[in-house]
Amino acid sequence: MTTILPTVQPPFPIAWGFSTRHSDASQLPVRMLSQVHGCAIWEASDTPREGDGHWTQEFGRRIGVRVADCVPILLAGLAYGAPWVAALHAGWRGASKGILRRGIEKFLELGGHSHDLYFAFGPCIQACHFEVGPEVIEAAKNDAAWRDDLATIGPCGKPRLDLHGLLRAQATDMGLDPQKDGSVKRCTLCERDIFYSYRGGDSGRQWGWVEIIALPLNISVVT
Repeated sequence: MTTILPTVQPPFPIAWGFSTRHSDASQLPVRMLSQVHGCAIWEASDTPREGDGHWTQEFGRRIGVRVADCVPILLAGLAYGAPWVAALHAGWRGASKGILRRGIEKFLELGGHSHDLYFAFGPCIQACHFEVGPEVIEAAKNDAAWRDDLATIGPCGKPRLDLHGLLRAQATDMGLDPQKDGSVKRCTLCERDIFYSYRGGDSGRQWGWVEIIALPLNISVVT
C-alpha cells in the first residue's frame, strides 16, 4: 500500500499513515463514520455512526478518517499500559470546536498522560492556499490557544488560516510533547498529483489510518 508515514513512530506495535491517490483501496479501513464536521468521537465498533473521530484499543482493527483538504489527525499512546489509538477529522469547523482537545481528553480519561501521546497531522490544504472568510478566523479565535500569526492575508486581500498551526497550538496547550509530533506538512492543493483536493474539484478522498498490530506490516512508502 502506498503510504506516507508520520515522521515519528511510537515504541509500541502500531501501523499508521496517510494514503494518497495511488493507494490500494483494498488495504484502507472500512468506512464506519459519516463525517459531519463536528466533534463526536466514538469507540470503534462494527456499527456505522455519525461523527468525526473514533478510537480503539482493539488489536487488528484498522480505523481511519477520510479527507480531501481537511486535516487527518492520528493519535497513539499507552492508556494504563495498553496501546490506544485514534483517528480524527478536522476541518476549520472541527478544529475551532475542539475535536483534537476532545480526543486528547478521551485518552486522559482512559488513563493516559498527555506528555506520552504521539500525534500526527496529515496532508491538508495549507495556509498557502487556504483562503477563508472572516467568520472562519473569528471562530478559530475562540480557541484558548489562538495566536494572531495563525491568520495571514493573501495576495488577493483575503484571510488565510494555518490549520496545522492551530492544531499544533492546541496540542501544546493540552500538554503534548513536541518531540512526539509526527506531522506531515504537505498541501493537498499544491500536490494534486499525489492527493485529492476538494478545492481542486476532486471527488475522491484519502485516509488517515491507524491500527494496533503485533507484527511488522509491509507497506510501500512515499517520500
